Amino acid sequence: MQALTVEVLPVAFDRVNSGWLPGLQPYAYQAQVYGRVREALDRRQTLCLFVTAPTGSGKTLASYAFSIRHRIPAFGVYPTNELIRDQERALKGWMDPNQEYRLLRVDSAQLDEWESRLDQKRHSETLEHLLNWEPTILTNPDILFHIFFGLYGGSEGVGRRLFSLIGQYRIFVFDEFHLYNVKQMADVAFLVGTLHTIQPEYGRVFLFTSATPESPAMPWLRDRLHLPVEVIAGEPSDAPEARIIAYPVRLTILPADLRRWKGVETLLEYLPEIQRFIQTYPQARLVTILDAVAGAIETARALRDLFPDHPVGEVHGFSSDQERAEALRRPFTVGTSTIEVGIDFKDEAEKDVLIFEARTASQFIQRFGRLARHAKSHPDIPNRAIALVPEYVYHFMASQLTAPSISRQTLYDLIEEAYQKPEDFARYLHVHAAAEFQEAAAKWLTMFQPDDRPRIQTGLAETVQALTDKPAGPAWALYRRYRDEERILAPLLTFRGSGLEAAVLDRRGTDPGFPAKRYNLLFLLRRGILEELDEEEYLAQLKMLSDRWPDEVAREQRYSGRIGRGPDELLGVYGYFTLTGLLDRGRKVWFEVSQEQVAGRQAQVTVIEGLEVATEPEIRLRRLDRHLRRKQIVAWFTDRHPASIQLGRALPPLFEVHELRVRRPGGGLSDTPWSIVFNQDAFFVDSLGWWKERRTQDAIIL
Repeated sequence: MQALTVEVLPVAFDRVNSGWLPGLQPYAYQAQVYGRVREALDRRQTLCLFVTAPTGSGKTLASYAFSIRHRIPAFGVYPTNELIRDQERALKGWMDPNQEYRLLRVDSAQLDEWESRLDQKRHSETLEHLLNWEPTILTNPDILFHIFFGLYGGSEGVGRRLFSLIGQYRIFVFDEFHLYNVKQMADVAFLVGTLHTIQPEYGRVFLFTSATPESPAMPWLRDRLHLPVEVIAGEPSDAPEARIIAYPVRLTILPADLRRWKGVETLLEYLPEIQRFIQTYPQARLVTILDAVAGAIETARALRDLFPDHPVGEVHGFSSDQERAEALRRPFTVGTSTIEVGIDFKDEAEKDVLIFEARTASQFIQRFGRLARHAKSHPDIPNRAIALVPEYVYHFMASQLTAPSISRQTLYDLIEEAYQKPEDFARYLHVHAAAEFQEAAAKWLTMFQPDDRPRIQTGLAETVQALTDKPAGPAWALYRRYRDEERILAPLLTFRGSGLEAAVLDRRGTDPGFPAKRYNLLFLLRRGILEELDEEEYLAQLKMLSDRWPDEVAREQRYSGRIGRGPDELLGVYGYFTLTGLLDRGRKVWFEVSQEQVAGRQAQVTVIEGLEVATEPEIRLRRLDRHLRRKQIVAWFTDRHPASIQLGRALPPLFEVHELRVRRPGGGLSDTPWSIVFNQDAFFVDSLGWWKERRTQDAIIL
């Protein structure tokens, strides 16, 4: 098979003599970050600092060094809970060596635990209690979003107090910021602008760290909000005394049909080469990072068959916490994007071989950077990386890689050039974002005394207009229309997007941990060997697990309720299932709806009901369809084929456009499939500009 191999040279950084953390000599960029944080806080200025350095080069200590040295609490925000746990391990000895609650990991499960320990009734009161201790917080953006938009349950006063408590922090760290989509970046920019508007002379530093350069948020903060923005990048050094932060890697690039999800097939074809490597180096350890859970499970099965003496672990969204913890220590680990960030492959989790899919340039750079970050316990085993890339990327790289070796930076530059840039939905900021911003502004204005309110109101309106180009009047009109008239606002008041989930009991017998999970409904319908349950049956089977997993059962009982029927009800599951296996080939899945539901409403965000789901081969989904028909869902749909939408607009590779069949009055289905997307994704697709709206008519002209 076709393969392109090149030696990627090591990367080293200079260290400088500078007062920093006890016993440590910083890299030059770390010293720069420390100095700029100190200057901004001393001068009581707002500073947005973008820190770019390779994975494993010390961005965590660069971000928190000032907090550590001066005991100033920071608010750290991480895209995955795995990364929060990793950061807690890295920072605990520096920030809370005596277990004095000066560093707290805060996610939903931890809030459940603290709620019980502190005898509180809600997450909001629990979080208020924790923040009053003034610790450094490590949390996910969902929790920060809930605080900032006042979405936690409880009294209105609690919401205001939570907002005031996060406003007391002077250092905010947004790690792996390149993983945020346009809405999430916009929410952060609005948070920064709001805090600066309220207290412009308080002095705060917002650090945005990433292994990849550039960010759409940079010009928003600099050119629209007129805030000080600086970029600090780690610079490689050839000096003999420079310290290695990335070791040499032999990189093999394989062409794969990733657009049609054929990456795993290419990987399986290449496994004999991996087998020869393992025979040469029997102690070699391997990790695979794929996009699809089904692909990860299939790869794990193939590795078990080919290497029966090498235990294989699985780390993906369908793995239990117990399986994830054990899987990382096994010689072979197969995962999805859950290990793209947050897992440091060292010590017991050390790996020598990395196989990864890379549908985009940022995926390539992020995933390639997971390997060769540390000196290994078996230095005689060379580092090997195998990248599965689109065919057009392979051919471009083949034309450029004419030398046997390449620097890591030159490789990254070529990768950035090789990949087509997917749609980033930048127009969302100007089309829809003002509605969600006004929701927050409306709440926070009530916090201030009458003499302060005019200044704050003017400042917030200017912030909204600077980011969205919508003055106060049109912004308020958009907010009220989405909230009151069209009832489509709710999906914008979430961070992740609120997909369609199901509750499932995993009876496959391959995972030793807690078998109850909430997972993507469409994945289960495509790949699962399922039996549908009613809610009472599911809860009865769940209760039988409580002797062994009491905390986990209590949590699932709390969060696995059936989703409500209104368009603003986004929490809960659409159905209940037991899973006994996975299909080798997926079913075809589509939605069906009556023609009267879609008439005159194409290519706009709207509320739809009466949906049903169908599969081929057919599976009975009587309970699911009964509930789905009654459920009102925010959606966008049009009479174009999903492939036309996906390819014609160069949507991101993992962005799902579902197939929709329209049922005519006589009962027959439309000749050609339509497309439909739900909740937050509906706003993204809508922002691309598919229509002209006639003010004199209700018709939509496509």
